Amino acid sequence: MPWIGAMEERVRRNLGRALFAARWIMAPIYVGLLGALVLVVVKFVQELVQAVPGFLALDSSEAIFVVLTLVDLSLVANLVVIVMFAGWENFVGRLLALTADDQPTWLGGMDFVTVKLRLVGSIVAIASIQILETFVHIKDVPQQNAAWQLAILIGIAFVGVLLAVADRLSGGQERK
Repeated sequence: MPWIGAMEERVRRNLGRALFAARWIMAPIYVGLLGALVLVVVKFVQELVQAVPGFLALDSSEAIFVVLTLVDLSLVANLVVIVMFAGWENFVGRLLALTADDQPTWLGGMDFVTVKLRLVGSIVAIASIQILETFVHIKDVPQQNAAWQLAILIGIAFVGVLLAVADRLSGGQERK
């Protein structure tokens, strides 16, 4: 019955090829993230164009709010870029770079743990900016909402620290 062994090997090989090719199902998601990045850039430009004419007439807290809004959009764009590049690089395929100089050096070292920690770091930064905006307008925000925002920020930061500690304890530094 050697033909059973050969048939089993053929099925195993073809199934492996099919599963490996299935990674391309993720490609439309990364193209969609590219579209989302374009939308964030459009929103950034819209906010900047609206802010420029009257910026000098704003009081300090309003000027800080405008700048924080731009920084917030920048961080969201960075978050999308991290997910888009790291996901593509790790799950779909290498970026089409002609030489090693064409590819960012940080991209090759983006394993799942690194991406996860960068995502949590970006989310903490975005949440921090949101809470700063809340405190700039603290008179207009119910205290309960401000307290919830602060609790959520502390919770996200705590999770980030736990993930970093868990990575270090599991030997994550050796993977890099």
